[in-house]
Amino acid sequence: MTASNRKMVKRLNATLPDPLAIYVAEMTGKDALYETPSEFIRDLVRRHMEKTQDQERANIHAQLKRSLHENDYSDWTDNDLADARKIAIE
Repeated sequence: MTASNRKMVKRLNATLPDPLAIYVAEMTGKDALYETPSEFIRDLVRRHMEKTQDQERANIHAQLKRSLHENDYSDWTDNDLADARKIAIE
């Protein structure tokens, strides 16, 4: 599914079980870390997005590093090119 096919969610209505509702109430309001539950949820989504992006970058970096260690990047010989042509034709 491409980004253009996804339905954008601008409003979110969620029912929380009591333990989560109590936690959100403790985290929001006067003298709390967040002023509103919406601010708290937006921060959670941002942090999740950043964590996911960081993990994706780390995975790509690890794959590239592994590839560099596993492969021989010496120049191709005439035999290597002939083998590649043969495989491409088959």
